[in-house]
Amino acid sequence: MNEIEDLHDDRWVVFVRGANRPGTVAAVTAVFATRGISFDALATSDAGPQDGLVTVTFRTTERRQHELVRAVERLAAVSGVVVRRAEDLGVRAAGVCHLPRDVTFRPPPHAAVSWSGESQLGQPVLVEGPLVDVEHVVAAAQEAGARSSAIVIQPPSSL
Repeated sequence: MNEIEDLHDDRWVVFVRGANRPGTVAAVTAVFATRGISFDALATSDAGPQDGLVTVTFRTTERRQHELVRAVERLAAVSGVVVRRAEDLGVRAAGVCHLPRDVTFRPPPHAAVSWSGESQLGQPVLVEGPLVDVEHVVAAAQEAGARSSAIVIQPPSSL
């Protein structure tokens, strides 16, 4: 796949619940690798005492996304998979940005996020809302001089 094709691919978020044991994450990432799909971001977290959660954002066509999800679902260590378009307003995220004290920052007015923190007081700016809006706020904070930032995608309740 080339860069021009990548620009036309849809952006996806997949949540994979699997056994919390060595090899589960490697098996999931191997499915991506064997299908030639790179991921934009990957995060892991505990989903319970025996389960882990792998969250991956990636770009591909809808057809290839379906193939990828079917392959991940067949893995022995996987107990659940949910996939959503990244632009789906139900894909929720939280972000944190640390800006210099001399920068007064407010999220752009069109971003549908809740937020707290006063950057000019040295407080981090915390935002929560749809992933696409949180990403927009974090990008605006970076343009305003944010020294560090992070985004966490919240897993769906249905997983």
